[in-house]
Amino acid sequence: MERDLELIRDVRRLLAAEGFGLAENGSEGLFLRPEPNGLWLRWQPRELLRPVVQLHGDDASRTELAGFQTAIHVALTALLRAANYDVTENEGWLLVTRPRPDAA
Repeated sequence: MERDLELIRDVRRLLAAEGFGLAENGSEGLFLRPEPNGLWLRWQPRELLRPVVQLHGDDASRTELAGFQTAIHVALTALLRAANYDVTENEGWLLVTRPRPDAA
């Protein structure tokens, strides 16, 4: 699989400059998955990385996590599109592709 290393580097740099940290060693955060057509990006909370059995409670915490993930993805989409990248969502992942050519 050929990777666009420049795209990966540029997106990582943009995310870091805006305070979005990448996940390391099983921590929560942003995960990047390169692919030939671009770069998959997803925020994953720690609670979904290491599921625990809840003895009491309801699905509120899972609903809250889904809300956090949605909010973060909206912010990421806005940031990346403002930087002129194409962003589409598919099954909880954001596909980031090369900047669009200027329409001017």
